[in-house]
Amino acid sequence: MARLPLLAGAPLLCLSLLLQEASGGGYAIPHQSARAVGLANAVTAGVADPSAVYVNPAALTEIEGNRILAGVNYIHVVSSIGNSGRTSVNRHDDNFIPTFFANYHLPATDLTAGIGLYAPYGLAASYDENSFTRFGAVRSELRTMYLTPAISWRMNPSLSVGGGLSFVHSSALFARSLFLGGGAEGKVRLTDTDNGYGYNVGLLYKPVERIKLGLTYRSRVDLNFDTALAKVADATGAISTARSKGTQIPLPPVISMGLNWQITPDWAAEFVYDYTHWSEFRHLKARFTPALLGGGLGGLFIQSLWKDASILRLGASYRATENLELRAGVTVDETPIPARTLSPSIPGADLLTLNAGLGYRWGSVGVDLAYMAVFYMKRSVLNDVLEAGNSANTVAPGRDKYEIFHNFVSLHLTYRF
Repeated sequence: MARLPLLAGAPLLCLSLLLQEASGGGYAIPHQSARAVGLANAVTAGVADPSAVYVNPAALTEIEGNRILAGVNYIHVVSSIGNSGRTSVNRHDDNFIPTFFANYHLPATDLTAGIGLYAPYGLAASYDENSFTRFGAVRSELRTMYLTPAISWRMNPSLSVGGGLSFVHSSALFARSLFLGGGAEGKVRLTDTDNGYGYNVGLLYKPVERIKLGLTYRSRVDLNFDTALAKVADATGAISTARSKGTQIPLPPVISMGLNWQITPDWAAEFVYDYTHWSEFRHLKARFTPALLGGGLGGLFIQSLWKDASILRLGASYRATENLELRAGVTVDETPIPARTLSPSIPGADLLTLNAGLGYRWGSVGVDLAYMAVFYMKRSVLNDVLEAGNSANTVAPGRDKYEIFHNFVSLHLTYRF
């Protein structure tokens, strides 16, 4: 199979639900509720709303009453790449992510059921077609949606266990320019959809009244794109099509451990450690049938070579009045993307988040609002990603400088019945 060396680490398919960049390492979006955003997602042991379906299904038994939680997360992205005095800006800067969760305590049992509709992974990027980043990426996105029913069992007053099964739907698009040599350029565009399945399990242990320990595991989900439509335009603009097979995107497994301490009746704090097995994302391959560009393009090979990464989270809440709770948090997040494969499709770096939020209750109705500022370290890398791995293509000589910042706003409503 003939292979075209696309930019290393520029995935054929990136993940998104109407959003540009993930707020965590890689393409993860761990924040699924406004309360979690306000606490820097330090909620593995102390989650107190139906988003426990995602965060820790064992904690469904801890929720007071039956509740419905719905809202939206908004991400505003400022992301650019510099090279030789030029700048290419990611145009996909306003993004909205809706979420829905609910729980129900089964009468006369120690069981609690829950359901969630959410997007814990996502990334998309769009650059000008004539930008120097065009050989790395013009547009890349993948939209995912998890539908997860879950159940929790309170085994005794100190211990609860739970789990959920997830149906995952995804759709994908990737487009970039091709370097054909001699100053000639072409374009490639791939689109596909796929469904996958996964699960999550959790444990919640209360050794004493004011201490909670949470442990969760979210499984890998394989997205297999074996029916992708590939369109390639040659230097004259003539378009040919083929089917693409053999492309797989892993949504990696995650282990999360949390310690929640109710310091006083009004003060609580939680420390969380997350470990994501990003090293399963090694490369992407695609085979074209028939081969395109007169048989010279039989497929694609894209290296990523990501590494496993850790996240530290700290969050605290203070009940100012009977109805008002104030929240704050901080996150230190390690990027899984090495410099040699850093690309415009998934621009990433080690990051720090500063979080704040509040929640207010009126009887059976509640509103939660939160803001998170995401500060990425600036990265200056020297690789051949923007040259599509071809030394004869000198469209972007020298170091590539990546700068990223996110504003993350979350608003959710809760109804208790």
